[in-house]
Amino acid sequence: MMQTQETRSTERPPSSAVGAVLGIAVIPVLAVGACLAIPYTVGARWLRMHREHKLRLLMKSRGRLMAWPEFVRVLRERGGTCIEEKFSPKGPVRFWWTPEDVERESPHEIIDWFTMRKGRQYEPFVHWCRARYTNADQGSAVLVDTPRVLRREIYALWAECRPAKAKAKWIEVAPPEILPHKVGE
Repeated sequence: MMQTQETRSTERPPSSAVGAVLGIAVIPVLAVGACLAIPYTVGARWLRMHREHKLRLLMKSRGRLMAWPEFVRVLRERGGTCIEEKFSPKGPVRFWWTPEDVERESPHEIIDWFTMRKGRQYEPFVHWCRARYTNADQGSAVLVDTPRVLRREIYALWAECRPAKAKAKWIEVAPPEILPHKVGE
């Protein structure tokens, strides 16, 4: 069986040439995007750290800032509740201490942070916790200074508070800022 000249041709269809040209044209766009993303990320991180530092200074001026070693001692001796206010899995994370048993005082159901941040049905607890404990102006909880504390130290203390018989409690709460917005807000 003989093949004709046309069937032996190895020419590419025009669409693959267009794809190659577009692929090459996208490279500079991606490079520019990367050049813009890096300073944006650095700036956003600096801004977040600056806000957290300002909050620590404000809480210190109001007598509502506690060093980590003091927090560990007070939590073990007096109990109370550590409120872990988590903005995202990567942070920032704020730790607040109150001598109260938040689980007993709360008029609302308390659930895990992951579920809390996604659904509106747990919004009353989030707002109640902010108003009563973690509000910078009217709240009663004390902010724990943790920027230089290793995560393993935090997790070790968290593990101490997990058993039901533990003197201290540990709850996670989503701040109101990260809750889904209502339509029209």
